[in-house]
Parts: sequence; structure tokens; C-alpha cells
Amino acid sequence: MLTTSGDARDSATADAGPNAHAAVAALLAEGERGIQVAAFLAGEPVWEIAAGRMSQTGPDVNPETVFFAASAGKVSTATALHRQVARGLVEYDTPIASVWPDFAAEGKRALTVRDALTHRLGLADVPVQDLHGDWEAIVDRLARARPSSDPLAHDAYHAFTWGFVVGEIIRRVDPVPRSFVDIVRTEVHEPLGITELWHALPPTEHGRTAVVAGDILRGDPYDFVVTEDHAFNTPAHREQVDPSGAFMTARAGARLWSAYTRQGSAEANAFLPPEVIRSFLAPRAGAHPSGVLVGGRGVIGQGGLMVGGTVPRHREVLGFGENVLWHPGAGGTLGFADVDAGLAVMICHNRLFDERPLPQHPFAPLIRAIYTDVLG
Repeated sequence: MLTTSGDARDSATADAGPNAHAAVAALLAEGERGIQVAAFLAGEPVWEIAAGRMSQTGPDVNPETVFFAASAGKVSTATALHRQVARGLVEYDTPIASVWPDFAAEGKRALTVRDALTHRLGLADVPVQDLHGDWEAIVDRLARARPSSDPLAHDAYHAFTWGFVVGEIIRRVDPVPRSFVDIVRTEVHEPLGITELWHALPPTEHGRTAVVAGDILRGDPYDFVVTEDHAFNTPAHREQVDPSGAFMTARAGARLWSAYTRQGSAEANAFLPPEVIRSFLAPRAGAHPSGVLVGGRGVIGQGGLMVGGTVPRHREVLGFGENVLWHPGAGGTLGFADVDAGLAVMICHNRLFDERPLPQHPFAPLIRAIYTDVLG
């Protein structure tokens, strides 16, 4: 294990700093309902904050509250693929069809693992939600699908389909026949000591899961508002396998992001080689933007994670340092790893908002406060 204890037993080693507390209080005063924040430094937990309510009428959020992180959970699936590469089971330039023959259909024979990882397959608009998490049916549809011929659509952010293609690659190259969920748990979560992150929420965890509500997307061409009685908050939705999203506590998310900052030991370097992590800081190939679903702040890097340092005015807009890997989730949730500073952070919440048109991300003041409190 890279850690000495599982996230279910972690507690803050010291109370959160005054700047982070003030930033959280300001968010609650501005209408945030419930929020969890966790910070790790050099692979170790520093502190966590839990505040507000799990729903409009309570109960209170605590460190054990589970949040729907949406696509901020993509870091888990991306890390599982990086682990398969580190284990020597596949390479980033491997054609997908060489490990998944059916994927060659409709002109996709030359598309590579890196193309899948960096949202360059042209499959963003293939409908999969109607299949209700049926893994085999979804991956079969994607294998048979014709990629978009529109260059912009071809390289658009693959919100829903990304996880199933990447997840199927992970499954196909694994030497032991097992499910995507089992692989992620045993090859990523267990070695890191993570016990509170799921791509399919177990029924036993519904009682401590926050209810989400608010704007996921607002305005043209999409308008998506979630209410407390929305399907997102039902057991049926929560229990579907979603490799493009996840449920988690903030400390579980921060612990996962810390794998991208804790380098130096032979064990940590074998888990994710530092030179490979550094390569993820470069933007993906091609000059096309990521598309309207993530907006201009979503600059996709070579490792399938967003690259914070290349976003214009990133300090003002997102609050990050220079060499940062991060990923947003629909509704505002985000996690990040500052590779230089060794800082890993996860921010979970349940009052959803569409941050794309705003001059800065609403959590940018909190992120800047975390930098001040943790790094001085």
C-alpha cells in the first residue's frame, strides 16, 4: 500500500486553516448547500472540511457523506488505464482494435488507446444512456458505431462514452477475466487505501449520500436542471456502473489525486512513473477545443485529465498553480493535483451550478485559500 490507512478511517491531522474555513463559509452564505473539502500534501492527509446539509432539509454533511462527483470521477478510470500501461499490459499508441477486434468496424481500425484516453474517437454523440448501464450492450454499440466525420465533433469531449471505451480497453488487456469495477478496485483503489469511491454505488451507502440539485448545464445548446426528486438521486441511477463518473467522499478523491503528487519512493514510482505523470501536463494532440460541454477551461491533456496550467489566466479563473492536472464534474465538483507543490485536493458539493460562462469558477477563492493555508 502507498498509504498507512484506508480513507474510511482518515481524519484531518490538523484543523483546516482560517482562509479555507472563511472561503467555505462564504460559499454557504452565497447559497451552497453542502460541501466537503480534503487536502493532501506529499501523499499524506492534511485536513478536511465538511459543512452544510446533505439535502434542503438536512441532515448535516460530515466527513463520511458521499457525493455524486459526476465526471470528476473520470480520474479513477484514467488512473486504471495508466496502471495497465505501467503493468506492461498495453501501450498508449496501441490500436484499440488489436485488443478489441470488433472496434475496427466503420473505419476505426487505426484509432489508438491514446485517442480514446484523450477524447479523439468521434464517438461523443453515440447514445448509450438508453441502455441503462448494460456494459456489454453499450460497448457493443460503441464498437459498431461510425465515428463523426466533423473534425470538431470528432475531438469533442466524450462525456458519457469515454468511460465505456477506456473501461473496455482496461478489461480487454487484463490477464484475469474480471469486471471493470473489480479491476479498478484491486489495481487502483486497494493499493492506495481507498474505500470510499465507487463507479456503482452499493445499496448500503445510500443513507449517507448527499442529494444533488441545481444546474448541470444552462443555456444553448443544452439545458439540464436537476431537482431533488430527479432520477439522479434514485437508487436505480446510483447503482448503475458509470465508468465516466463516480460517487466519493472528498478524502477518497483527494487520496486518489495524491497518487499524481507522491513520487520518490520505488513503490510510488512503480504505481505511476513520474516521467509519465509529467507527460500528462502537455495538451493532447490536435488543435481542436474540447467542445461546449466543458467550455474553454477544459483543456484535455495527454493523460486524459485536464491541464490547469494552460488555461488562460488560470490563477484568476481556477486558482491553480502552474503544473496542475485536474478534472471537473458536471455541476461544479472538481479535484486536482499540483505536481510541483505535491498538493492534491478534492471539492465535493451538492448545489449544482454551470460554471462555464462565469468569469471565474466559484471554487477559485476556496482553491486559492487552500494554497495559502497548506503551502503558505
